[in-house]
Amino acid sequence: MKRLRSLPRDQWPDHPHWPTQTLLLGSHRDFRFISRRLVVAARAGEELDWIHFMIPRWIGAMRSHEAYEERKLYPYLVRRWSLSFDRAEAGHRQLHDRGRAVRQALATMESAGEPSDAAPALADALEVHDVVLCEHLDHEEDLVIPALLELS
Repeated sequence: MKRLRSLPRDQWPDHPHWPTQTLLLGSHRDFRFISRRLVVAARAGEELDWIHFMIPRWIGAMRSHEAYEERKLYPYLVRRWSLSFDRAEAGHRQLHDRGRAVRQALATMESAGEPSDAAPALADALEVHDVVLCEHLDHEEDLVIPALLELS
């Protein structure tokens, strides 16, 4: 079996197969962007209708994305490169826990007499989720992208 070369993140764009990796990284970029946007909006106590609309869709999109990773991508890369995805899968479980906390804070906000009064607690839950999300995505990309670049 061919050995996987280490490729630092700052060298990825120079790889000849780089353009084929924009789908995965684009999804991750969008998850990060929405995460930060939700934190900022909740912290400001603004756009509460948008927050209410976006959170279940955003979490649902991330769950769909991770299902593909765990059912297709990770097993393929384990077979091809013998990579370990234990930490990435643990990150998914942490995101599920943080997602439950976000949904609980959202439900509390929705049932509050004045929703903007409960927005700070939602912002706190979203902030913790954001930290876990960004750490997970950084780790996952550092593991997956070099392997995918070698395959392309």
